[in-house]
Amino acid sequence: MNIELTDLFKKKAQKLTKKDPSLNSALKKQFNLFRSSPFYPPLHLHKLQGKRSEQYAIKIKSDLRALSIKSKDNKDTYIFFDLVTHDEY
Repeated sequence: MNIELTDLFKKKAQKLTKKDPSLNSALKKQFNLFRSSPFYPPLHLHKLQGKRSEQYAIKIKSDLRALSIKSKDNKDTYIFFDLVTHDEY
């Protein structure tokens, strides 16, 4: 599985890791798991519903989720574009 990170995602991750340095290791761990086994149960990969029906979410840490879409060019690539709390999506 391939992963791409948008500039918005990187900026938000950088901002959040300044507030919570342990988030950096959580992001690395979850993305490594996602690359090797995207359906590994602790990731909680799931497709969203409603107006976000083309988007997917994985669990990063407690209430934090990484949102992505599948690449139109390569279905094995997920483009992560935002970090949000569970309530925000």
